[in-house]
Amino acid sequence: MVSQEQSPNFGENKMNKILIPVDGSKNSDMAVKHAVKTYGQDPNARFYLCNVQPTLYRHIGKFLSKQTINEWHAERAAQAAASASAYLEKHGLNFSFTYVCGDKGSAILDEAMRLECNRIVIGTSKKNSLTRLFENSTTAKLLEISDIPVEVVTGSSLPALERWGIPALGAGAATALMAVVID
Repeated sequence: MVSQEQSPNFGENKMNKILIPVDGSKNSDMAVKHAVKTYGQDPNARFYLCNVQPTLYRHIGKFLSKQTINEWHAERAAQAAASASAYLEKHGLNFSFTYVCGDKGSAILDEAMRLECNRIVIGTSKKNSLTRLFENSTTAKLLEISDIPVEVVTGSSLPALERWGIPALGAGAATALMAVVID
């Protein structure tokens, strides 16, 4: 057993770096509030807000300049992070904001590794197993690929139809399918 006096990190103030993916949703705001409540009192805590923008298809790039695309991404990312930034500023916490482009799960992990974060705190909605099976969940992918600890903060509940595995937008299609099967 190594005593604290012999430990090479004894007396060292290690920075606690926390990446919080934000998209402007209630669930991402809930993740920010959870992170502040959990880690906000730590003087060594540093919060990193990150928004992931979609990669635009090449044929769109033919009609728009790289600068225009970058400005569009920056504007959308700033809007997505506005409420989270305001909340952290209100609490006087040390944070920074970045945005990246690409696949959400991979881009979040890459940014967390680049920033040398100790953890990722991500917000998600409550979903049943069937819904998660058929959707491309950023949270599920992140949990699968990340070596960095990921804290999942569950947000609002699903509408009644989605609790039964029927996406709300597909309710009409499901009803039509049931009508065909019954006939």
